[in-house]
Amino acid sequence: MAVDEAHCISAWGHDFRPDYLQLDGLVRLLPEARVLACTATATPIVRDEILERLGLAADTPQLIHGFARPNLALRAAEVMAKRERDRLVDGVLVETLSAPGAEAGTAIVYAPTRRGTEEEAGRLARRGWAVEAYHAGMAGEQRDRVQNAFMAGELEVVVATNAFGMGIDRADVRCVAHLAPPGSLEAYYQEAGRAGRDGDPAVCLLLVSPGDMALRRRLIENDANGGAADAELVRHKWNLFLELMRWAEGGSCRHDAILRYFGDEEETLAGCGRCDVCLRLADEPEQDEQQLTTLVRKALSAVARVHTRFGLAAAVKLLKGAADPRLQRAGLHQTPTFGALGEHPEEWLLRLLRRCVTAGWVDFSGGDRPVVAITPVGREVMHGRRPARLLLPPLLRYARAAAGGRAAQGEVAAGASFQGGLRMPPHAAGPSPASDGVELDARGLDLFEALRAFRLAEARNQKVPPYVIASDRSLRDIARLRPATPGALELAYGIGPAKVERYGAAILDIVRQSNDDS
Repeated sequence: MAVDEAHCISAWGHDFRPDYLQLDGLVRLLPEARVLACTATATPIVRDEILERLGLAADTPQLIHGFARPNLALRAAEVMAKRERDRLVDGVLVETLSAPGAEAGTAIVYAPTRRGTEEEAGRLARRGWAVEAYHAGMAGEQRDRVQNAFMAGELEVVVATNAFGMGIDRADVRCVAHLAPPGSLEAYYQEAGRAGRDGDPAVCLLLVSPGDMALRRRLIENDANGGAADAELVRHKWNLFLELMRWAEGGSCRHDAILRYFGDEEETLAGCGRCDVCLRLADEPEQDEQQLTTLVRKALSAVARVHTRFGLAAAVKLLKGAADPRLQRAGLHQTPTFGALGEHPEEWLLRLLRRCVTAGWVDFSGGDRPVVAITPVGREVMHGRRPARLLLPPLLRYARAAAGGRAAQGEVAAGASFQGGLRMPPHAAGPSPASDGVELDARGLDLFEALRAFRLAEARNQKVPPYVIASDRSLRDIARLRPATPGALELAYGIGPAKVERYGAAILDIVRQSNDDS
């Protein structure tokens, strides 16, 4: 029995391939059959869920290789306006395809909405590119025509939603650009991985904007029928999206960060030398840890002031000390937080607060008009009871932008992206496997695998998906911290008092056993 695209059992199962959820019944009907499950994008937690869904043993052999794509130059850039987005897309198309009619290859541009695909396709057509839109709202015959034209080399660019790509295997895709982030790092890497399949250099550009987080949260909280989604599933999908946003923020080699995210430690390169972070990270100065803590605590105090009342923009205005009717009506302009970080540009403050969201210290609620809220963990950080482990946004670009002039404009026009933050010492960086730049050593990897086995066993005992027990990020943080006490265990990402009470004794026993074995 062979299962292709096996990640559909977990990451896409409920939304994209519900029939995959019936495969465990087929396995039971064929008790003597050998089972092979294949996927190009499966994190350890997804692999655990594949085992759980198919009823396979925890010690089922897992062959992991081939995630490395060093010919892809991975980039991420934050855009504040459509004009900037257009410049970056135009720039990467010229960089990779030279010019319309040059026959230098093809490109795929992913847009988040059907309307967006048609608008961007029209814009690129006006610039001379042979381009078509592709989305699920088009008639089947029209979609087939576009796909066939792309495969035949009649189109230089396809602007599509994520409906485009399954079964697409054109070797000369020189560029994949995302106008907005998809739902997870798995989805991004699968779509970006359609570039450069001939082994030649290709560029993958991910664009993010300040409204992406609130929009994605709203989409996650509503299922396909517009009703409320399961709370645990919402939390899981939100965390998957935050992993992508952490990766976009950067801080370490983008290529190696993805390999670590998928559990492919052996193929890491200690820096690919091609991604935007590798090209510029060496030029960034180190950030003082005390300064980091001060900045983060002030930022979180602003969120606490506007907690569940206003959105992220109001918290930015509060930190900047900018005039805002909402702050005046609420009396927040008279608080010590007003202007607490007034020396920083508003754009930088927004980036700082967004990183607090990805760290799990700030959350959104409120449906169509989301407001921000400080989380319990965020309050711990704000009061100094937890460390402020975070990569700060870079200051250089924002200082130039605040000063105005041709230098800042030229940097954007040349296609410069935000470079993922200042390089931090390992103990000060965030614990995300997708962004911290710290690899687990051999002992840490062994402990991580032991924790995975525990997670899978607990998931089967409780008849819940493995992500309900703990995320990969949590297990990796435990493997790195190697806690010896319940209090130390709570320092791991996603491990609060409730999980410590329920699983703490077993987890600490696994850590102790690992220490004894080593």
